[in-house]
Amino acid sequence: MPTWLLNAATALDFLTTEHPKVMTTLSAVLITVGSLPAFPALAGGAGGAFLASHAVQAAGAIAVGLGNFLKSTQDNASQRQQMIDGGAIVEK
Repeated sequence: MPTWLLNAATALDFLTTEHPKVMTTLSAVLITVGSLPAFPALAGGAGGAFLASHAVQAAGAIAVGLGNFLKSTQDNASQRQQMIDGGAIVEK
């Protein structure tokens, strides 16, 4: 496994457990910003040619995918924490 990938996973795990509200906000921002090029009203405006380009569409799709990934990671961590707090899981 590459070192950068291990470091990124460790950083995401730390942020998810220590700063859950920041991660939730970040995922919402990524999903919203990534969806902007898909709105026809924005694509027809002054920056329409730029927003309609394939590169911007691809970057938007990546941002939405990353936002959805962060959201699901945060949801899973939240469920795990609720189970631990509720006594369903006993950690040793």
